[in-house]
Amino acid sequence: MPNDHHENVVSNLRIGVRFWESTVETAGYVPFHWHSSIELVCVLTGQLVFQINGRAHVIRPGNFVVVPSGVIHDVTNTANHALVLQVPLTFMAAYFNHPETMNFSTTGLTDTEAYRQVVAKFRELNQVNREQGVSAQLDSGILVLTILKLLVENFVRLDQPLTENASNIKSLLIYVNEHYRDKLSVKLLAETFGYNASYLSRLFKRQTGVTLGQYVYMIRLNNLYQDLINTAVPVNELFARHGLTNRRTAREQFRRMFGQLPKQIRLAHEKR
Repeated sequence: MPNDHHENVVSNLRIGVRFWESTVETAGYVPFHWHSSIELVCVLTGQLVFQINGRAHVIRPGNFVVVPSGVIHDVTNTANHALVLQVPLTFMAAYFNHPETMNFSTTGLTDTEAYRQVVAKFRELNQVNREQGVSAQLDSGILVLTILKLLVENFVRLDQPLTENASNIKSLLIYVNEHYRDKLSVKLLAETFGYNASYLSRLFKRQTGVTLGQYVYMIRLNNLYQDLINTAVPVNELFARHGLTNRRTAREQFRRMFGQLPKQIRLAHEKR
């Protein structure tokens, strides 16, 4: 993920959107980020948990989630198989007015015919891209537009359009990502970004669903995880490298986050 936490969508379909089949074999965590596109994720096996606007959305097999453009979100996952569609705002603007303000919700609608149709079209889109027949690009375009039509007609929150977030929380997330090894405190971060410490704590929790202290620790653990599977540096050295001074607590929190202890993660990765 880019250091600025902003994900630029690179189209892989000729029609101008990005679609892929994702298979993840281990538990994991993707820190808070955002992108200038509408993102849809349909889970086939396993489970994903998205934190969007401070609320957890548990996505199980046969479910999908819609992440609006520019909205901060993170993802916690088990081993899973999922389909991902990212539609840039430039694509949306050709068909809909002000797509940057579109807010979506599927709460209470998972048993509707429209919801089932979206899941079915996702599966069709994946099949078309697997087979790559002579009309694959045309069929893909039809299916993507059908999915978007279903979303706009059934899942857009007209009463709650998105507005530009004036807070510094995106800058704060970038700062935490770059300085997570330092001794960060709510007081220090509040002074750095010109906030009252109590207000910053409430703002961060409201917009992310976790406390600022919890998030700093999650970033440290996630970077530890990445080094466990990508380097041969001894585990104890990695604890120190990533600012995890209390190793007992770090091990317990790591197991809670990733399902295994650090040495177990490394051993399992080495056996692959």
